[in-house]
Amino acid sequence: MLLVLVTSSSGIAASRLLPAHPGAVTVLVAVTVAGALVSLIVSLGRISGGHYNPLITSLQFLAGERSARCTAAYVLAQMLGGIIGGGAAAVLWRASPPLVGGLGWAGFPSEFVASIGLMLVVFGASRSNQLESGPFAVGAWLVGAVIATPTGSYANPAVVAGATVTAGPLAMSLQSAVPYVVAESGGALVALLLVSVIFSSKQVIE
Repeated sequence: MLLVLVTSSSGIAASRLLPAHPGAVTVLVAVTVAGALVSLIVSLGRISGGHYNPLITSLQFLAGERSARCTAAYVLAQMLGGIIGGGAAAVLWRASPPLVGGLGWAGFPSEFVASIGLMLVVFGASRSNQLESGPFAVGAWLVGAVIATPTGSYANPAVVAGATVTAGPLAMSLQSAVPYVVAESGGALVALLLVSVIFSSKQVIE
């Protein structure tokens, strides 16, 4: 919830501050999102693992690292949190969600690549036992990915869910949400295949 709230709110704030400079808006959002995510992972990581992305949870399940019950609970919380955070941002800024938004299927390659990269960083840091520096690696990747990808690297179905009920640059229509989630899921599966080849250690989380 907090991640999507900050992501959406930062986009609204930056676009109002710099309406004629979309590139600057993207940079400000990238830095803000990375900072918020790193702080959330560091502060809450020891409680829940500090990941707020159904892709990560689902890959852990497929890799045999998380039980089905735990996976279902996490994904439900992540999706509900994303929707609540997106809606809350729209309310706070008194902004209305647009009827259109996102790149639709044209954004598929961007989200596919962005999701592969994010999952490689997350699972690479975990498999390399970089538990302390992992959050900063994820934050650093997001800064680059948000700026470098046409879609702004959502790479998270919970963020996409929140984007359908929020306003500002993050917002998108349901028509764009579907291809984004499909691309993210496909990219995550490719990343899991790559991780399984590169790393071999596993730990089951009940």
